[in-house]
Amino acid sequence: MPRFDYLTERFLAAARSRGGGVAGACAASVRVLPVQRAAIVIDEHHAGVQPWCTSDEVAAGVEAVQATVGEGPAVEAVATGVPVPVADLTAGCERWPGFADALSRTSASGAMIAMPLRLGAVRFGALDLYRDSPGRIDAGTVSAGLHIADLITTQLVLARSAREAAAADAQWLEQPLASRAIHQAAGMVVAQLGIGVPDAYARLRAYAFGHALSLAEVAEAVVARRIRFDGV
Repeated sequence: MPRFDYLTERFLAAARSRGGGVAGACAASVRVLPVQRAAIVIDEHHAGVQPWCTSDEVAAGVEAVQATVGEGPAVEAVATGVPVPVADLTAGCERWPGFADALSRTSASGAMIAMPLRLGAVRFGALDLYRDSPGRIDAGTVSAGLHIADLITTQLVLARSAREAAAADAQWLEQPLASRAIHQAAGMVVAQLGIGVPDAYARLRAYAFGHALSLAEVAEAVVARRIRFDGV
């Protein structure tokens, strides 16, 4: 059996065994690839790259930083459509100063690579793969990771094409609660300040960065009315 056919079968079986959808795909990526953790992020309109699934708290911390500061490997992978590697998360992120600064306050270490979820010129998000130890990620892992990213992209495209089909498809489009809160909070900021939607997301990001909080934490506080932007 060709190598990629075997990898496809293993990935799909592992994803099904973990409940399917984005969460199942994230867990399956760790199962079938030589990595220790993974995350799937989706590029959302105005909100930018947002985590839809993370395999553990370390990955969640990195993804929260990317979502908050709006820069990092996944953001670049979505923008360029090519894999973006980081050999050392503790010393190799200087090209994204905001990301590097915020990441230094987390426990993240080792290496990562962001694989774009792409279909032609359209980019849906990224599959972020992590290794515990720093160093260059080998070509074989990159190739296999791109194949898994393509499988995830296919599932996303099929789900979007059949929104009212089987529940298994619907799982791929189930937006995380934190992501929903970010969009709700942006709407509240629009109402409070009378500004445009992109500016509302920018205000949320700026508040999060200035108060050393994640974008999700700020959004939750805005929705709960613990934070207001109109001074009331």
